[in-house]
Amino acid sequence: MKKHITISQLAQLMNVSVHQLRYFEEKGILYPLYTDENQYRMYGLHEIYQLSHILMLRKLNIPVGQIEECMTSYTADDYNQLLEHSLQKVQDEIANLKLLEQFIHKVLKEHYTLTQQNNEYRLKLQGTRHLKLWFALESDQELTARNLFEQRPAPPQLFENDLHYLSDSGEVKLYYETTSGKADYILEEGSYLYKHFSATEDAEIEHQVQQLEHYATQHHYECLSKIIVVEKSYLSIFDSNELQYEIQVQISDVQEALHESTIL
Repeated sequence: MKKHITISQLAQLMNVSVHQLRYFEEKGILYPLYTDENQYRMYGLHEIYQLSHILMLRKLNIPVGQIEECMTSYTADDYNQLLEHSLQKVQDEIANLKLLEQFIHKVLKEHYTLTQQNNEYRLKLQGTRHLKLWFALESDQELTARNLFEQRPAPPQLFENDLHYLSDSGEVKLYYETTSGKADYILEEGSYLYKHFSATEDAEIEHQVQQLEHYATQHHYECLSKIIVVEKSYLSIFDSNELQYEIQVQISDVQEALHESTIL
């Protein structure tokens, strides 16, 4: 009974391709035990264990060009450090995936909420938000791609951030939420009157601001904050022709109204 196996049998056993095994041989990290009279490459137990070692190192994202050094000169401590480094990278990737999961949930939830609101004003309890100033424009100045490019550094993960627009002393200031460092502006916890809307022109946004002011006055709401326009750029994935916004203003607590999902 033959003790050794061919390259194709080794490939089947280890769930890799023959091409990959030939590549490892070409790079000098896996040779056959011998070549028989029919020119078949033959492999034994030693080569199987050696291939297992190589595949483990590749799984740890070690470049093929570095594997020979690992196999010939690494000590147990070196391998321990290698595994700890790989573990840290995996943990970082898991953390990033969890953040991505949270972001996807956020987008789906906000889009669902948007589809249920039917262009109505509503009330919600909003937690404290700490805002960092990005830059300011004159109230009559157009926002352009050049503005965004020149005002670097931009907020981290710009496309994931809600941009908050506040008018102040003839300027429109752009803020984004921050969880670290000193805030430039704080939106206090409390009850907020708000509405979602879509727009393509600044005039449409200004019209929504005027409508909110009129609505608050008409319903005798005491406004406690500036009117905030929040750009939710990630929601525009559902309609690339328009940008999605939420207009908000903090009002004095109206606990009874908060039991209603829609303000009549």
